[in-house]
Amino acid sequence: MKRVTDRFLLAALSAAWMGGVVLFPHALEPGRAENDGVTLNLLVDRGDGRLSNDWYTATPALRVTAAGGRLRLEQHDSGLQIISRPLAVFPNECYALIAHGRELAGTTAFAVTDEEIRRAVASISATASQSSVGWRLTFDSRDLRRISVAILGQDGNVTELDSISVGRLQMRPPCS
Repeated sequence: MKRVTDRFLLAALSAAWMGGVVLFPHALEPGRAENDGVTLNLLVDRGDGRLSNDWYTATPALRVTAAGGRLRLEQHDSGLQIISRPLAVFPNECYALIAHGRELAGTTAFAVTDEEIRRAVASISATASQSSVGWRLTFDSRDLRRISVAILGQDGNVTELDSISVGRLQMRPPCS
């Protein structure tokens, strides 16, 4: 009787192991909640009790304030301002970064990078405007399974953001 149980247990463990091997490549893909994209919250370096932050400051020279559902970034040095948490994406798919807000002074660049912010995938610049505008950047996720959004600014740059999202497009590269 013991041999039958041992063989059944060995078969079950082998089947579970093979299932894990087959499904492992999909482990890093977006879950159901982020399957078609994600809207990033405007919390920087701290949550609000219900939500954890989606953004991290990249320089101590940045002044960040949030009021009225708007995030204000005041940069005193040129370079990175804030970086998003890593976002899961499907490799070799088309996505769009959509940001709404206004650029009050200087120029801001929105860049899509690999999750370690070592390699830029695509970027777009926002120039000064007194009213709220929308910026859209379409990009190919290439071989990446995780991306980050980096916001870069110039010395004396002031930006106000209303929303930022990354959405999956229903197309394959080349993306347009």
